[in-house]
Amino acid sequence: MRRLEFGDSLSGLLIDGVEDTPYVGANFQLTRDSGAIVEVPYLSSPGVTQFSHVQSWFNDQAPPTNMLLLTPEGTISLFDIAWSGHSENWGGRRASIGSVRPALAVLGDRDGALADPLLIGEMRSRIDGLNEWSRLSAVSSDSGTDEEGRVQSVTMLLHRDDGITWQQGGATMAIRAGWFHSPAQDGYNRKTTVDDNVHIESKFSSGPMPFWEHFVEQRKVANLLVFLFGRPLSFREHKLRDDRFAARMNGGRVYEHPLTEVISRSTYRERRTELPSKKELGRPLAHMTQIGVEGLSAWSDNYGVWERFILPSASVLGRKERFIEDVVISTSMSMEAAGRILGERPGERATYSQRGHKTTATYVYRCLDGLDVLWPERIRDRIGLARAIANNYNNVKHYDRGDFPDHDESYVVSEVNQMIVRLLAIHITGRGNDLLAVGWGYRPLVSTTGWAAPNRPPRPAGKR
Repeated sequence: MRRLEFGDSLSGLLIDGVEDTPYVGANFQLTRDSGAIVEVPYLSSPGVTQFSHVQSWFNDQAPPTNMLLLTPEGTISLFDIAWSGHSENWGGRRASIGSVRPALAVLGDRDGALADPLLIGEMRSRIDGLNEWSRLSAVSSDSGTDEEGRVQSVTMLLHRDDGITWQQGGATMAIRAGWFHSPAQDGYNRKTTVDDNVHIESKFSSGPMPFWEHFVEQRKVANLLVFLFGRPLSFREHKLRDDRFAARMNGGRVYEHPLTEVISRSTYRERRTELPSKKELGRPLAHMTQIGVEGLSAWSDNYGVWERFILPSASVLGRKERFIEDVVISTSMSMEAAGRILGERPGERATYSQRGHKTTATYVYRCLDGLDVLWPERIRDRIGLARAIANNYNNVKHYDRGDFPDHDESYVVSEVNQMIVRLLAIHITGRGNDLLAVGWGYRPLVSTTGWAAPNRPPRPAGKR
């Protein structure tokens, strides 16, 4: 089936998988406001038995968990369906209408029992910035020129790209480039389009897993990219490959297990955001070759311990419209968490309270000291910068501090904080000592094998 875009609509017959219940007409829509929606017209009259099962779906607000929609273009498999609303008309010749929302809509037909939950053997996704960050390509070209250097021919080779692969918990992750060739011709024009894009894929050694398990592992990589680019990045596409989604010849013989698109209720909002231009995307702090397989593995291994650092900053960096104060709050929360994980640093006692207790400035100082980057001359020292960040953060956060801090001051703090948390993300990958200019006696904040803070046991990862 073709890729569906927002505003597309397909009509067909809805199948609930219950024996002897009649098929009903339905309309599938992909909307910007609600994602995938299926509308079902029916008659509310108790004397019309043809729609008794549909009436119970909406009166009880309990539609079947999984259903199929047979359309002229192909089958859409609907999973984890929830009631979305209904409007009933009694008497006369008017139909009632109800709507349901699938958590997942797969543009293909699955073998086996309809009631089975959706499990995915392999999932591939595309994310903003992945092409630029990875710099992978599955297309190479060569130009032939004449004696005067004018191009006379162009040869393009579309080839397999192995990319990189690493282990991430129970998942095997990969980043690869793929190509797609699509010739088109009408009565006037003829053209050949070649897509050359990079995707991230996940597979579990234990076998097929739910969509969410794949997505959680892929989101970890996406969050790293948010830090590296320092801007919002969106998931634009998901495709699955699984033994139960098979392409068959007319005789029923399986000849392929194709990539099949999945539309998720969890990510359709990201898909509707505006595509960033190349200029808006910018350049990452480090490319894939600089982070490498070891860095991606370290990011995964340390993710649970550093989650209280990662999530607040990834959330605010990943929003397009944000208040400066939101940036200060979220990034400072991250630095508080990072400072606790890093543990005591030389010279931090100057940030303690008069009673000898650690302060917010202490945790910010630990981040600054661990990074050991060179700041502009007008910044007096790390102690002063740590106090300035902590004071602004506390003045924004606490009601009893009076008016909000000066706008310009908060803006400067928000910019400095963003750079600090982005650089700390590189350190979580274990690549900080190679990618940043560091002073003598530097030791990495995080080892590539796990948590490296002294004398502090890991705490359970928080849930968001």
